[in-house]
This record gives sequence, C-alpha cells and structure tokens, in this order.
Amino acid sequence: MVVLKVFFNRIWKKLALAFLTVTFIPIVYFIHKNLVDARALVADRAADTVLLNAFVRSRDIESTLKNVYQDVNYLRSSMAVEFLVNQPGGKSAKLPYWISLVEKEFDLFLSQKIAYAGAGFLDEYGDEKVIFYRSQGNLVSLPDKQKHNRLTSKYYVEAAKEHDYGVAAIPMRTSIDLKENLFNQPLIRYATKVFDRSGRPRGVLYLDLNPLRLYEKLNQTTVDQRRKAAMVTNTGGYINDPFDSLQSWSDPAHPAKNIAQEFPGHVVAQILSGRNGVITDDADHIFAFRAIYPQPMNRDFFYVVFDRYPRADLMREINKLKEDYLRGLLWALALCVAVATVVSYGLTRNIGKLRAGVDMIRRKVLGHRLNIRSGDEIEALARAYNTMAEALQEYSGSLEKKVEERSQHIQRVERQLMQAEKLAAIGFLAAGVAHEVNNPISILITRLELIKKELEKGRSDMLKKDVDVLLAHSIRIGRIAGNLLSFSRGASTEVTDASLNEVVERVTSLLEIQLRRKGVALDLSLGRDLPAVSINVPGMEQVVYNIVYNAYQATDAGGAISVATRLDDEGKVELKIGDTGCGMDEKVLEHIFEPFFTTKEVGSGTGLGLAISYGIIKQLGALMNVKSAPGEGTVFTIQLVPAKGAAIFKVVEPAGEGFQ
Repeated sequence: MVVLKVFFNRIWKKLALAFLTVTFIPIVYFIHKNLVDARALVADRAADTVLLNAFVRSRDIESTLKNVYQDVNYLRSSMAVEFLVNQPGGKSAKLPYWISLVEKEFDLFLSQKIAYAGAGFLDEYGDEKVIFYRSQGNLVSLPDKQKHNRLTSKYYVEAAKEHDYGVAAIPMRTSIDLKENLFNQPLIRYATKVFDRSGRPRGVLYLDLNPLRLYEKLNQTTVDQRRKAAMVTNTGGYINDPFDSLQSWSDPAHPAKNIAQEFPGHVVAQILSGRNGVITDDADHIFAFRAIYPQPMNRDFFYVVFDRYPRADLMREINKLKEDYLRGLLWALALCVAVATVVSYGLTRNIGKLRAGVDMIRRKVLGHRLNIRSGDEIEALARAYNTMAEALQEYSGSLEKKVEERSQHIQRVERQLMQAEKLAAIGFLAAGVAHEVNNPISILITRLELIKKELEKGRSDMLKKDVDVLLAHSIRIGRIAGNLLSFSRGASTEVTDASLNEVVERVTSLLEIQLRRKGVALDLSLGRDLPAVSINVPGMEQVVYNIVYNAYQATDAGGAISVATRLDDEGKVELKIGDTGCGMDEKVLEHIFEPFFTTKEVGSGTGLGLAISYGIIKQLGALMNVKSAPGEGTVFTIQLVPAKGAAIFKVVEPAGEGFQ
C-alpha cells in the first residue's frame, strides 16, 4: 500500500495510468483472445499434420501391397510356370527341365524385384518343387534334399481356400530385426493357386514380401513429408518404431515391443480397432492412425500406420507463440507508456510549477512568482498564488519581529521562574545556614575573649591553639557562605565543562543541615575518576536541589536519602538520587514533570521544580527517568554524556557506599 502511494504521488502518473489502462486493456484482451485461438489452432494443426502423414504413408504402403498382387499374377501366368503345371502327372522326363526353367524365371524375377525375400512353387500334393530365397545378399535355390512336403502348412491351406485366382496374405513375422539384412526377412507371404489349361488346380505359387519397401515408405522424409510414421500389427507388435531413438524394439536381447506397453488402454484399443481416426483426448500425445489390409477380403489380418505428436512439442510451439505475443505486448506497453507519459506530463507540468511555488513559500522564499499562461483554471490558480505570496511577504516582516519579541519574553519568564524557585530554595536554606554559621561565630567570640584575657595576663603560649581554632571555623563559615553565594547566582544558559561531583557536593552541603535537623540520613557516594560533563552549572545545581528537596519532603525522620555518581556500562556519567520516602503510584508518575502539578498541600510547593529540572536536562541532551512505588521510595536517574576531550575529576575519599 505504501509503495502504491509513493508511486502514484503525482497527478501526471495517475493520468498516465488512466491513459495506459484505456489503451492497454483492449490490447491485452485481443492478445489473450488470439492466444487462446492460437492454442486451439496449434492443436488442430498438429492433429492435421499427424493425420496427413499417417494417411500418406499408409496409401504408399497400400500401393506397394497392390503391386504384389500384380507380381503374383505375373509369375503365375509366366510361360515356364504354365508349362510346368500342364505336365502330365507322375514321373515325366521333361519335368526337371521345366523346373529348371521356373528356377531361372524366379531367379530373374527376384534379381529385378528387390522388394521380395523369396518365391516358391509347390505341386498339388504340397511338395516343394521350386524354392528361391535371399541369403546374405545372394539368391539361393533350396536343394532337393532340403525340400519338404508343406501340404498342411498355413500358407498352403489358406491358398487352397481361395476361390479361383484369389491370393491369400499370410504374416510371416511380427517384428523387424534391423541388425539383419532387410532383403532376407520375409514379412508377408502371398500365396495363390495355379491352374492347368483345363482349370484344375495343380499347385500353389507364393511370393515373400520383405520389409524393405515398407521401411522406406515409413521412414523416408522429403521436403513435403518431414515426419516418419510407425507401423504395428493388428496385435500391437511394432514393425517400425521411428520414435524410439535407440531402436530397442529390434534388439533380440529385449522382448518384442508392443504399443500396449507405452500407451493407455483406450488409445491402444482405438489404434487396433481396424478403423481410421484421430485421438486428441490423450494427456501426452495426439494420435492419427489408419489400418492397412494386405488381403482386402480378410479383416482379421491388418497393419496399422500411425503417427503421434507429443504434447510437449505442442507446448513448445504454444510457448513460442506466447513469447512472440509477449514481445509484442511489451512493445505495445512501452509505446503506451511513452505516449501516456508524454501526454499526461504535458497536461500536468503547470501543476508542477504550482507545487514548486508552494514549496518556495514553505522554505520562506516569498519573492518567488509564477508565470503561467495556459488560459485555463491553472492560470487563475497561479494568479491567486502570486496575490497570496505578495500578502505573505508583506506580513512576514512584522510577524518575524513579533515572534522574536515573544521568544525573548518567554525566555525572560523562564529565567524568572528558575530564579524564583532558587530564591524559594534560598529561603528554605536560610534558617539552616543561620544556625550553622551561628555556632562557629559563638566559638569565635569565646576564643577572642580568651585571647584578650591571656594577653592581659601576658601569657602567649596558649595563643597558637586558639588561633588554629579561629582559622578552622572561619574557613567553615567561608565555605558555607561561598556555597550559598554560588547557589544564589542568577540563572544562566551558558554550558561549560564541569565536574558533576563538585556540583553534587556543593548542593548537598547546603541541604545537609536541614536533613540533620529533621533526622534524615544523607548517604553520599561519588564515583572515582569521573570525566567532565558539558552542563549549565547553575541549572544543574537547581536540578540536584529540586530532586533532593523533594526527597527531603517525602522522607520522614529515621529515613535516608542517597546520592551517587558513577560511569555506567554505556560510558555515560550517571547521577542517581533515591529516598526511602512514601513513594508514588503510576497515576502520579504520569504527571510529575508537568508544570504546576504537585501532591503537596496548598502553600507547600509551586509544582514547577521537577518541570524546570526536566527542561534543563532535556536542553543538555541528557536523559532522566524515575522509578517509584507506594511505600518503596523513589529513585531518579540522570545520564549525562561526557564532554569531548574532558579532564578526569578524581575523588579521594567517597562519602559512602551509594544507593542501590
């Protein structure tokens, strides 16, 4: 909230925000709408891409499979095969000759048609007559001793079931081993019956299609066709998986890979349904698939060509779109900010001049005038400002003079109040001082009379002792008078470096007389080697007197007042004054530093002592706090900062242990 207030602390900024909002929100809306549409468009384009790829690849494979039927019919109608099947039954002398011609026909055909792994002819009894196959890149004819009867083989049975010239397609493997030559691996065997001139079936001819052409159709990429496609059997086994970069599905050490191992069940069910379609409800991919039937009339055997589009790639495209839109949005934002800033600042620059004028008045530069010619309300406001500035300039001189006079009057009153408090203190001290001075004066008079008598008798040997007594009491009278004279000086605001211990000793020596008369003990504990402090000496004397005098009034006979000085842990000079008097509750503590607040009887106090003391301490930049509780006495603590480069004042013999 504070950050917003700081940011929008100018009208031009608020106007800029308003302009920015009006222009930028529609831009954001249309960009968001286009981005949502683009997401759907990217998904649709991905679906169209995989659908087109699966369709084109499957059509190419279907075209290849259709060519197989033509090649089967070509071999079946070849002259060598027709002569072979029209040979009479039983052993014929020409039979080996015609078999050799068929072998040559098969050899020539397979050498020209690399899409086939082999070809064969079986007679009407299922005996293998001609078998040609590829082995390590060469065409090999199966020796007679390795030929067998295949009457019960699946391809012979399926071919026999076909009507007339029908061709049966039989799957020969469920996966492709990429480590072996693709020429040698029969994938689908196309078998058909062969008839003689009378229309009687005389055997079965077959062609083995290898996966070479299919593999090329699935994996070959061009400028127009950049995506590969996968192919599986109707049971889900991979014939080709271009998405597996390691081709682990063709590794003999691994079991045959099946799409059921990597895709959800509903996806597998749709792909292996034998239909064509697109799957867009999978969380990881978009699929397109198309079924291929090697034998159109047999719906039980088919392959499926499919392509998949990872949604991660889809998200990358969407993120790229987001980045493009974001860049456009940032450019639009920058343009809007620039235009809004220029327009709004142009509208509000005169307000800035007004603000600068008000700031000049705040700094008391009253001669500043505004020169705004905008022809609107701002110009009228500027004229009003100039009129106000002229009036303030006229009154400022007299006002400053009156303030100065009032300040001087307040200072005089403050000094008078402090002096009045001090005079009241002197009046309190007068009786004690008079009693204290009277005793030594009486001694002086008595000693002088004794000296006179001794002189009259001519005896001078006792005079030295009497003179010493007279000197000691005269010094005592001088000290008392000096302390009283120092305390009674007029109030001053001068701050000097002085010893706090000397101030405390001077004031307590005056109060000690009255304390003894009341029966209150004084415990004076002055710290050793205290640094000098920068204080107003008369003011500090007033502070010490006021606090000790209040303690005197609050403490009954038999009580004690403790005054202690020390250097605290923070390096400050601390003065602590405590008593064992009645104490104060929290309500009284809240008001003790307020002027004219007092808990004494009428006529016993003005209520200014602590207020004046607090003001003096505050002017010195020192701290004063008080702790008190009913029945537990009161402790005032004052902390003074030592003067810079101050001397150390030593105390030879402290008077007591201090107040804790």
